[in-house]
Amino acid sequence: MTSKTPQFDKALDEYFSKLEFDEKGGQWRTCRFSSEKFYVRPEDVAFYKKIRVPLPTLSPKERMRSFLAVWNSFNLFYGISSFSGKKILMQYPPNTPYKIYDHQHWFGGEWDAIEYERDCDLSRSFFDQFKNLQLVVPRPNLYVDNTSINSEFTNDSTHLKDCYLVFNSIKSENCHYTICLNSKDCVDCFDAFDSTICYECFESSELYNCYFVEFSKNCLDSYFLYDCRNCTNCFGGINLRHKKYVFFGEQLTKDEYQSKLSEINLGDRNVLAEYKKKFYEISRNAIHKPHHNEKLVNSSGDYIINSRDCFNCYFVMDSERTAYSIGSTKIRDSYDVSAVETEFSYECAGAYNCYKTLFSTMMAGCRDAEYSDFCKNCHDVFGCIALSNKSFCIFNKQYTEGDYWRKVDEIKTKMFKDGEYGEFFPPDSSPFPYNLSIASSYKGYDDFENARRFGYRFEEIKEELDEVKGDIINAENVPADIKNVKNDILDRIIFDKINNKKFRYTQAELDLHRKFNTPLPLEHFSARLKEKRDKFGSIVLEFFERVCPKCGVKFEAVYRPDDPRIVYCEQCYLKEIV
Repeated sequence: MTSKTPQFDKALDEYFSKLEFDEKGGQWRTCRFSSEKFYVRPEDVAFYKKIRVPLPTLSPKERMRSFLAVWNSFNLFYGISSFSGKKILMQYPPNTPYKIYDHQHWFGGEWDAIEYERDCDLSRSFFDQFKNLQLVVPRPNLYVDNTSINSEFTNDSTHLKDCYLVFNSIKSENCHYTICLNSKDCVDCFDAFDSTICYECFESSELYNCYFVEFSKNCLDSYFLYDCRNCTNCFGGINLRHKKYVFFGEQLTKDEYQSKLSEINLGDRNVLAEYKKKFYEISRNAIHKPHHNEKLVNSSGDYIINSRDCFNCYFVMDSERTAYSIGSTKIRDSYDVSAVETEFSYECAGAYNCYKTLFSTMMAGCRDAEYSDFCKNCHDVFGCIALSNKSFCIFNKQYTEGDYWRKVDEIKTKMFKDGEYGEFFPPDSSPFPYNLSIASSYKGYDDFENARRFGYRFEEIKEELDEVKGDIINAENVPADIKNVKNDILDRIIFDKINNKKFRYTQAELDLHRKFNTPLPLEHFSARLKEKRDKFGSIVLEFFERVCPKCGVKFEAVYRPDDPRIVYCEQCYLKEIV
């Protein structure tokens, strides 16, 4: 087949011909940011050759940092729409230099990104020109689409109904302050999958009517469970399997169990605090396996489910032949991506239904796209932003097919020569300050000193979520028992002195707390979410050597050596628990 980019292909072939590999066909390299040594496996080399890119100059950790840094899912602000001039909710801080449209107008077809076309100047840095284009092409205020109903206060989400302050969520209904998938009536949950009627559940799936349940699956009508499976009517348990009527480790009859529960009023904040403390104490004695993987073949990483041939991946489901990826579902033959239903792609932050999409962000239905942002249903685009249903475009300018490939060949060859081609956008091109990005949530990426040194930008944020005025009461004056809360609480502004933030309760939130018989929270939602994010980020994205306290063998786990949790090797865990 005749090459469409003959100059670039010749330069890349010469580059590979000069590389020296070890006896396995791999190569040790030094990260240009951290100076850390990292190994490019023979399988990696084969992938890079096939997808036609040079070997990476950044370690896997720094590559992952680079595309985590372009996401801000959880921090919301009020700003002014560049389209309507109205006050809108957005994920960008108020002083952002970008042109922000509310997403209804951004998706509404009332403007055309092709109008921002410009020529590519080969005498200038590609990335400098792309950054200038980013500053003039409108961006949506939130990462949402038109599939959600009555769910305006959400971000990074789709197919929602009646949801409020929900993030990274899909196909859920009547959920609040939650990250969820296929769930309904869930409040203050973090990663609730396929669950219904849940409160303060964490990293769990297939729950029904469960409260304060963590790392559990397929449980019903239960409270305060940690790493439990297929349990019904249990209250206070760790490492339980197929149990009923267990109360803090004690096996009861059905009548005894129900009698115990009838004496407990978790709707009283003081009573609830006592049981939370007791649950925390018993959960410290839970036995942990080294990771949270299920149904995987020839794979390494954490939270890998129903996948095979995945290397150094995290939160990946139903995928094959991928490496160095995070937060992905149904991906194939892709490296360094956060994507859904995407194949043969590399270094993409936010790709849906894409094929051969490289070094891009927030792409949907695209193929053969490189160094682009927010494009939809496009093919053969390079350096484009916010295009829809376009092809053969560079910097949003339309070309004929022949002229497109001649120009792309020149650009890629020049970028390759200058050391620009082959990796993700540089740190200073992120639309968000590093301290607002998802990256800052994870241990190992919260090292702000290194992030500054590598070129990521920071910004002091003072703006609250909302400018609230009205009748203010201190949070400690909210009734301790949900039964004593009257409807007029909805007219009050709650002042959370601990976090210096103000907020309101919503009608749907109050209804659900009454239904759950749980007290109203006293902390601002952002503080509650941060607590869960910190808890979540403390155990992922890296493995550490530990010694099994049961058999004495050394093994790798996602828990640091100084983590006090009891961690068994997988063999001992399965013998002890399952």
